[in-house]
Amino acid sequence: MIAWFLVYFFGLLTLILVLYSGYQLYLSLVCSQQVKAQKLQLTSSSKPLYSEKSLPLVTFQIALFNEGRVVDALFSSLLEIDYPKSLLEIQLLDDSTDPSIELNAAWVEQLNASGFKATHLTRQHRKGFKAGALNEGLHQATGEFIAIFDADFNLPPNWLLQCLEGFDKPSVAAVQSRWTYGNAGQNLTTRLQVLALNHHFINEHIARDQLHLMTTFNGTAALWKKSVILALGGFNTRTLTEDLNLAYRAQLAGYDLRYFAHITAESELPATPSAYFTQQFRWNKGAAENFRLLRTKLSGLKKRSVRFHAFMHLLGSTFYLASFLLLLIGLSPLLIWFSPLQLHYIALIINGLSVSAILLGIALFRAERSLNPQTPLLSWAIHFLLYLALSAGMSYMNARAVVEGHLGIRSAFVRTPKIKQFKERLKTRLKSVKPIEALIAIIAWAAFIHDIQTASFSLIGLHLFTALAFSWVCLSSWQQA
Repeated sequence: MIAWFLVYFFGLLTLILVLYSGYQLYLSLVCSQQVKAQKLQLTSSSKPLYSEKSLPLVTFQIALFNEGRVVDALFSSLLEIDYPKSLLEIQLLDDSTDPSIELNAAWVEQLNASGFKATHLTRQHRKGFKAGALNEGLHQATGEFIAIFDADFNLPPNWLLQCLEGFDKPSVAAVQSRWTYGNAGQNLTTRLQVLALNHHFINEHIARDQLHLMTTFNGTAALWKKSVILALGGFNTRTLTEDLNLAYRAQLAGYDLRYFAHITAESELPATPSAYFTQQFRWNKGAAENFRLLRTKLSGLKKRSVRFHAFMHLLGSTFYLASFLLLLIGLSPLLIWFSPLQLHYIALIINGLSVSAILLGIALFRAERSLNPQTPLLSWAIHFLLYLALSAGMSYMNARAVVEGHLGIRSAFVRTPKIKQFKERLKTRLKSVKPIEALIAIIAWAAFIHDIQTASFSLIGLHLFTALAFSWVCLSSWQQA
């Protein structure tokens, strides 16, 4: 009885993953490659929305916590911004507890000496974490618009003028620009991240904008109307992704969010697996938290298509739970007896995982080709398979993040470590192993060896994949930064 239940549940989980991948492919097909290319090209209005004399006052909010020299690129780019300095206010919202606070103070002095109005706002606590710091700065901000940037970004000189062109209707609350990645080719970890991020910024964002669906604010490289943020009650401190929460609350209140793919800001990707794990845990938990916080209001949306896509968006991270459970069931024949017929059915169902991978691969490759038409298919496919393996190996930690988010289990906001912090502050750190991932890896290797010894090959591929994926995550957690 238990074995048949697991077979049916395995099939259900596989179907869920196939549908999820099919949905991602649908988002990639909403716009043709030609339309995406047009949206990626720099466009300018024949008549600017703001004349030189009517430009608004803008406040840059930069939330900081022990960033080290990471901030240098951002502040250097602000010195070159193409905008009247008299109309700019720069807030350093600094919760640092290490020597970073002195580096930030020095940057404030340099910005003020260069003609900007820069303020260094510090707190003796981290109440509300990033959201709390933004809220406190918001009440002191003098700008009509709020430009929000993380420390690991930098912007081109015309970024602000381009974003302002998006506020051509009173209903527009914010303009989100596209991320680029300054260290995309640094190592395998950064190269694999680009696959998913390109899909998000090229396929998902453009599709949601094209279909007038609810979309997201990515927490940085965006320009907001201050009046809208205040009208919504500021940033929500009950979630790790206050950006996603603010975006959805704004759209539920009747405002629009614009996405401009041709406006870019350069970011620094997490350069080590451990940093990437930290970031993904926060993002996945935050999405689940926002589904829990917003599902009642979203259920009341009149347009069923908008409601469906909103649910799919906020539940995106929950598919990690399905992936993890599927991999666990794949290991169960080592502990539970399955008949040859049941194993045959599982082997047939596994073909559905191949379908899921192909659908997702096509979606991600379309995003890659939109940006880099000459990308070799073979090289990209190898990276995609590695991305699938890394994602599978991360499925336990991301599944735990999702469960905690849905259950309302609170946790601290752990910001993503960056490479310049590693060089200056984290030269030495204790190596640690992830016990759950290690246990799963051991069981998967045992299952793989058992398959060979018993000449049972129906699940050998899945067992090998699981063993390699979880071993990779385990070993990478030992990696010295």
